[in-house]
Parts: sequence; C-alpha cells; structure tokens
Amino acid sequence: MYKVKKEFDQLKPIIYPETTNQVDNSQLQLGVDNRLYRSLFRIFDAFWIYAKKELFLVGGCVRDLLLNRQPKDYDLTTNATPEEVKKICIALGLKTFDSGIKHGTITILDEFYGQSYEITTYRVDGKYTDGRHPDSVEFVSSLKEDLKRRDFTINSFAYDLLKQELLALDESYLKDLEFGIIRTVGDPAERYEEDALRMLRAIRFSAQLNFSIEKYTYSAIKMCAPLLAKVSKERIRDELTKIIMSDTPEVLELAAITRLEDYFGNFEHSYLACMLDCEHQNPWHYTDVFHHTLDVVKRVPKIFEVRWAALLHDIGKPYVKKLKEGTVDQYVYYGHPEKSAEIALTIMDTLKFSNDQKDLIYKFIKYHDDSLDTVKNSTFKRVVTDIGKENFPLFMKLRLADAMSHKLSQGTIYAVDAVSNVYDRFKEILDNDEAMTIKDLAINGNDILADGFLEGPEIGDCLKWMLNLVLEHPEYNNREKLLELLEIFKEMSFQSS
Repeated sequence: MYKVKKEFDQLKPIIYPETTNQVDNSQLQLGVDNRLYRSLFRIFDAFWIYAKKELFLVGGCVRDLLLNRQPKDYDLTTNATPEEVKKICIALGLKTFDSGIKHGTITILDEFYGQSYEITTYRVDGKYTDGRHPDSVEFVSSLKEDLKRRDFTINSFAYDLLKQELLALDESYLKDLEFGIIRTVGDPAERYEEDALRMLRAIRFSAQLNFSIEKYTYSAIKMCAPLLAKVSKERIRDELTKIIMSDTPEVLELAAITRLEDYFGNFEHSYLACMLDCEHQNPWHYTDVFHHTLDVVKRVPKIFEVRWAALLHDIGKPYVKKLKEGTVDQYVYYGHPEKSAEIALTIMDTLKFSNDQKDLIYKFIKYHDDSLDTVKNSTFKRVVTDIGKENFPLFMKLRLADAMSHKLSQGTIYAVDAVSNVYDRFKEILDNDEAMTIKDLAINGNDILADGFLEGPEIGDCLKWMLNLVLEHPEYNNREKLLELLEIFKEMSFQSS
C-alpha cells in the first residue's frame, strides 16, 4: 500500500474564508466551526481509539477532496462488521439504517451535526450474474483487498482523518488523478463484466472531470458494450443525465463511437450515431446534426428538461432528410420537430422519465422550430398556454441556443432577432395581463350556471368558445362583454338544437 501525509482544508476544525480584507496585522481572521469535521472526528475517534477498529473515508469523496472539489457525500469503509458498526454508532447517539446490509452497508445519521454517511465493511465480491450487483459478498479484514474491487483508480483512495494519511494501492493512482486519466482497477473487461454500468460511468467521469479515458479502459468498452443491456434503464438514464448536465457534454460522442448507445434500450435506430453520420448539407449549418446538437446542449441552462430537450430536439432529422427541390447538394428537413418529438417520446418512455418530464420535453421539441414571431395572437397564446407561462422563458433559452448554433450568416442574425421578438411578444402579454386560459376569463362556470339556460358539458363548450374569441380579441375579456357573448352562444345553441 502506498501512503502519504495529506491535509484537506475541507476537513479542518475551523474553516476560514478564502479572502479577507484585513486593515492591519492586528485584525483577527475569524473562521467558522466545521461541523463536518466535528462529526467525522467523533466517529473516527470512536472506531480507532475506543473500538480498536479501522475506519477510512473512501471512494469518490476522497477523489473530490484531492481535486479540491466539494464532495456530494462521504462514504466510509471499516473492518468492523455491520453489527459492530451499528453498536459503535448507537453508542455515539447516532441513528443507523440497514440501507444495504446485504452488501455490508449501514447508513448513519448524525442529527446533532446534520451529517449522514454510509459505512461499508471491507469486502470482496462474488459473481455478478445480473451484471450490476454481486450475488454474494465476503467480508474481509484487509483494506487492500477492499480497494482492489473498486471501479477506477481515481475512485480507490482511502483517507485516515486521525493520521491525516492518504492510502492507495499504488502511487501511480495519484498520477492518474494528477494527469486526468480514467483507468480501471485491474483488467477493464473484468470490471465491466462485474458491473456493466461502469462503462457509462467512465464516460460520465470523463465529462464531469474533463479527464481522458485510458486506451485499454476505452477499448474494452467497445468489446463489452452488449453487457449494458443487463443494466436497468433508470440507471442508464441517470448516468446520461449526469453527462449532459456536465460542462463537457460533448463526451457523449464516445457512447456513439463505441456503440454503447446500442444497448441503452431496444430502439429502432442508433440515434446518436445516426445524427453523427448526418451532415446538414445546407447553407445554415456548419457541422453534422450531432455536433450541432451538442453545441445547443452546452448553451442551455443546466436544467434537466432543458438539457434533455436540447439533446433530442433534432434527433428526427436523419429520417426526414430530403434533397431540396432544384438543387443537387442541399437538403431540407421538413417535419423534423414532429419526428424528433415522436422519437423523444419513445426514448423517454424506455428510460423511465416521469410523466411531467416527458410532457414538457415533448412540447419543447415539438414547438422549437415554429415561427412564433409571425403567428396570430391566438395561436401564440395557445402555444404559451400549452408549454406553460412558467416554462416559456426556459423554452426561449432553448430557441436562442438553437439559433446561435448555426453558421454565422444573415439568416442566423434573423433567427436570433426572431427569438428576441418572440420574447418581447410574450412579455407584452404578461404585462397586459391578457387571458390565456379559461381560468383567466372574467366570468366562470358559476356565472353561466346562474343564468339557468346552459348546463353540463354545454358550460365547458361555452367557456372554450369564449376563450377562443378572447385569445384573438383581448379587449373582450370583461364581464359585460362576456355576458353579451353568452347570449350569442345561447342563441347559437338554440338554433343548432
């Protein structure tokens, strides 16, 4: 085992601000009590000093500390058995939960300091029949054996808080972290056969950390890609989400090149690869559909629905591509928003998106190419209502990102101006408080019911009819005018009957 002394600012008793405006040397620099350190030190002290058991921070949290990133959570590992872990923690007044007791994992909650951790007993894993979880685990007494089972070298560090000592299987693991290399612990194929999701995790870490994947680790993805079919679609969705929510979503191209995407689900096509192979071949784009898409993804906010809509907004283009009439080398993509929305719905169903997520992403894609700056007021308001007033600003960010991801030309300038005009139109509607839904009308169903002429479904039909008129003529939305319209609707209903 390689060991080296290491201190982390995040794991000190007092946290000092990064910058201070000291007037003179006599002014004290005040710090803040580090509740995380107090909580961890108390637990480490109980294991090492009183229970005579080993305890280390392990995995991704140590990696993030070494990279000076803020860990999202803190995992620990120990030679104590799960029952011993619970006994020690309960003696400290901590709550314990058997979250993964089958695999030796106990979740502990330190309510006093507001911290929670997972503590897992050193173990070696049995066979992975399902390609995701070991069929059985064997608890061991050696930290070294436990670190050997981990996925990547950058995730296999351990840290002793009391000794302030970093441990790794080999010094080269630190070099991988220093030079930004993702490499499996041991043979890549064996690691992927144990847990096929590790192939997608390698791409995800590459995106999140801006690291390169070591050549054997990468080439094994191509060989082992079919194993991903064993992994649950929810886990695949979550990894893909982390990739596209990163600062470098373009790393997703590796999933197309390695054909890993062929096993995301039982899809009709390899959609990413098809976009990659589809050159736009028109005056408005400077690259293929896939790289245009990635440019859009990078330009939109890191919000789940917006990034996924950006990724899928042109996914239907390869299937509607047609030669432009009167040309020999220019292509058009009529109907691609509808085709993209259709494909997106299939992908989202397969990857188990929620209904709300599917609904909003579908609408973002469906309307992303509509000429909303020139449509009638009533049509524009219906689109805003369908998307939702609260979601429309995000939709406009998608439209702007799409417009800016074109070849610089007069057409691109026009497209950006059109987005600005649409947003101004939306803002004007909000400023004027114009009605866009039945709830916004100056009368309601009770007013119509009180009139006594209409009943049941007719009331809803009347309100819809009034809304259609108000969408086109906002000035109609006052009680007096709508009651006049009610009389007209009653007369039409009487004549039709």
